[in-house]
Amino acid sequence: MKFRLPELEIPREDPFRNDALERKPIVDFLAGLLDEFNGPFVLALDSPWGTGKTTLVRMLKARLELENFQCVYFNAWQTDFVDDPLVALVSELDAIDFVEGEAKTTFQKHLAAAKKITTAVAKRGLIASAKAATFGGLDLAKEYEAITADVSGGLAGDAIAFFQKEKAALKRLREELEAAVAQLQTAGKRDSLVFFVDELDRCRPTFAIEVLERIKHLFDLSNIVFVLSVDKTQLAASVASVYGEKSDTQEYLRRFFDLEFGIPKIDSVRHVTVLLTRFGLDDVFASRKGELQYDKGQFVDFFSALADVFQLSLRARERCVTLLALVMHQTAQSQYLDAILVSYLIVLRAKQPELFASLCAGTLPTKDAMDALRELPGGHEFVVDRSGMLLESYLLEGDPNRNRTSAHYKSLEDLWNSNSGEASVRSRAQEMLRLRENVVTGHRRRFDYRTVAAKIDLAQSVRS
Repeated sequence: MKFRLPELEIPREDPFRNDALERKPIVDFLAGLLDEFNGPFVLALDSPWGTGKTTLVRMLKARLELENFQCVYFNAWQTDFVDDPLVALVSELDAIDFVEGEAKTTFQKHLAAAKKITTAVAKRGLIASAKAATFGGLDLAKEYEAITADVSGGLAGDAIAFFQKEKAALKRLREELEAAVAQLQTAGKRDSLVFFVDELDRCRPTFAIEVLERIKHLFDLSNIVFVLSVDKTQLAASVASVYGEKSDTQEYLRRFFDLEFGIPKIDSVRHVTVLLTRFGLDDVFASRKGELQYDKGQFVDFFSALADVFQLSLRARERCVTLLALVMHQTAQSQYLDAILVSYLIVLRAKQPELFASLCAGTLPTKDAMDALRELPGGHEFVVDRSGMLLESYLLEGDPNRNRTSAHYKSLEDLWNSNSGEASVRSRAQEMLRLRENVVTGHRRRFDYRTVAAKIDLAQSVRS
């Protein structure tokens, strides 16, 4: 049993060896698209944060490298502490590794020149904001030496001349970058450099926007293809926070992307099944005998459905299975796990902690819990389905307030015996009564769901 998953291994020589979620068709499709692009081109992979974009990107990078593409990977979130993303973007080109020869020498020469210009431009941005220096120290004729350290006084020189120098420097920067990348073909590699930018949606808003701006204005170059993994909804929120809520965020973002690809959702049942295996829980479930042998199937079915209703990201589902592992660690092999309740309470703890706290305190009526579930997207379908009725039955039987439970069942009996109301509602009431008799109380002991919730709360405290 594990309580934390290591990063998924993606062998360079076999990117899909551990592809239990069957990402290969998507990766192959994207690789085929990139094979057609020569650059300049920007492909946006759009999916909410925590839905597995990084794993997909890593597989795609390894797949392209098998096809002799030169790839560069840039984690934007890990570098959003820098003032100018241009510095970080250019520095990633150091990762390009040539065999010894003329191509390597020429590449290094052009990259060195690009770095000097980048340093000067970045320093100018920092110092100018403090009105402490001039850009005049940049000498284009001498390989673009950086600004000198003497920074006393305010900005000097003619503003137009200053602007012309900066414009010339940035033009030369693009030329040096383009010349450096052109050495890929000389070295026997594919023409295009594929530059992956990951975790952009986790960055502070200003940095995320600056990354996009730098890519658009300074890296719009021949033979450079950018693949950006983004959450457009989050990026749009970043744009709105910088430029105002009334700004046309979608139109603003559209100008940065030549093509957008929405990453298909992973099958929920398959995903949770894989998670249980990776956490080492298959053997733990297999050791449970008798009626406890159904715990794994119940957890997979209910957790998958509830995670969809609550719209949990893949990363959030992984954290939930971490909680399950801790709960099972507290549960004896012969003891009831209450898998249906556990699946619901773990998800509730993750998404609606206030409701979870009310359940733990025994103050939340089952009806209110089910009504809250019903209001979620797809929640109504779950509640009226047999799965929802099973969950409601377990919540009723585990309610510490027995008078409240009795009153609830009395209302169901009255509803069933009445001749009014919709047939589907009366039919559900009848099924709830049948479940109480045959499924819940018919084969097990009395229990209190607060005991189950306490295990989850303790597990959450352990993780914290």
